[in-house]
Formats: sequence, C-alpha cells, structure tokens
Amino acid sequence: MSAAFENLVIDGDTGRATVRRDHLVHLCEGHFPGDPLVPGAYLAGLMADVGWAVVVARVRAAVLAGIERCVFLAPVRPGRDVAVSVEHDGAGRVLAEIRVDGASAARAVLRFRIPR
Repeated sequence: MSAAFENLVIDGDTGRATVRRDHLVHLCEGHFPGDPLVPGAYLAGLMADVGWAVVVARVRAAVLAGIERCVFLAPVRPGRDVAVSVEHDGAGRVLAEIRVDGASAARAVLRFRIPR
C-alpha cells in the first residue's frame, strides 16, 4: 500500500482509499504558501495510483497510458477528509473521482496498458 493512503480497499473492479492528511500537507509544500492547495497534477496522480492498484489486482501488470479526461471541480486543501474511488471498466479504462468531505472535487478517465 502506498504511503499516501490510510487504507486501500479493492473489491473486484472497484477501489477506494482515504488520503492521509499528512500526505496532503506534504503535497502542498511550496504551493500557495499561506493558502495551501493540492496541485491538480498530484490529484490526478492519486487517482492513477488507486486505478493502477485495481487494474493490477486483475491482470498483474499495467502501465498508465494516458489521461483521457480530468476535471477539477473544487479546490482540495490539506486538513480535510479526502477519498479516492475508482471503477475499472474491464477494457483498460478507469473512471476515478476524488471527494472532499463527501463532495466531488475531481473526476478523471484514465487509460491503462497491459504489457504483453
């Protein structure tokens, strides 16, 4: 399990994780001092990490091949409850979402390649 998550639960084609609060603080270091904000690239990375874990649980190896779409709906700040959930469509794509205190903050469609 990644040091970024307090827990990571995989159930078939779905996965969910809670991001550690101290990890969110680390991600914000140097980014908007005085008004910290988790950069979008790190949010996409958190979704990719959970997505990769779900895909690998099924096929044993996978590589992130691309981000088909990523939308940021609300700022993510440290000190909040941040959860990542993903659903694998079985064809190498993962639908991912980040929720902050229960509200949607980011969504993405990620594509994974299975090495041959």
